[in-house]
Formats: sequence, structure tokens, C-alpha cells
Amino acid sequence: MASAALALAPIYKGDYSIMAYNDRLKPWVVVRLLPTLQWVTISRYKNRSDAEGHLRLFRQRIPNYRFEVVFDLSDRTNIAPGD
Repeated sequence: MASAALALAPIYKGDYSIMAYNDRLKPWVVVRLLPTLQWVTISRYKNRSDAEGHLRLFRQRIPNYRFEVVFDLSDRTNIAPGD
């Protein structure tokens, strides 16, 4: 059985939105990859096992879309107000 690919969520320079506390508790993310090479967050999970289980479900239910599991390392707590 092939395992799901693991990628890191992109962090863009100039992206100053602060990640909510609840999002930091759930760092594993299932994303949909768009043809424009952008990522859309589908759902967040506390552990990788849950994320991979839902990834398999999404791939079975919607086979024409591309889904991946990513670990969101976005650390935006050191951003000064007003930046």
C-alpha cells in the first residue's frame, strides 16, 4: 500500500495573517491542489493518522481532484502589530 506524500505548507513573504489558536492545535492539514498551483485547506487534524485517513476518504469520494496531507509549520507569533 502506498503512503500519502507529505509536504510542508508554503509560507509566503508578506503573509501576515495570524494563525488562530485552534489551528495551531491541529497542524496536520488536508489540502486540495488547484490547477493554478494554489492550495485550498479542506480540513485540519491533531495527528497525522487522522489526516491520512480522511485523505484516503477524499481521494475515494472525489477521484478527479488532487489532495495531499501537509504539516503546517506557520509560526506567525513573532510578527509585530501593524506590519
